[in-house]
Amino acid sequence: MSFTFKTQKPVGKWKSFESDYHQIKLDGFEVGSIDDKTPHKINLMVLKDDVLKSKNPNCVWKFITLKKEFQNIKEAKVFLATNFELINSQFNIFKLEN
Repeated sequence: MSFTFKTQKPVGKWKSFESDYHQIKLDGFEVGSIDDKTPHKINLMVLKDDVLKSKNPNCVWKFITLKKEFQNIKEAKVFLATNFELINSQFNIFKLEN
């Protein structure tokens, strides 16, 4: 098991004003994204520890942003691929069903 990646290009009338969307997937489900702007940051969806103490008790997950920043998308992907076991052991990753 490891992370996979998918880049979605903007479409439509205003596509020149929008940036690419870089999805992070696990088992075919979306689990996060990589920012398109430099420095690139990794955002992951994780399950909340205590839903009742949250500001939004209706949602069981939240976004977290990893501290490490990258100069290009490829570096971020390599980091995620090489550190999958560590990330998976520290965070309870939420898989978003499409």
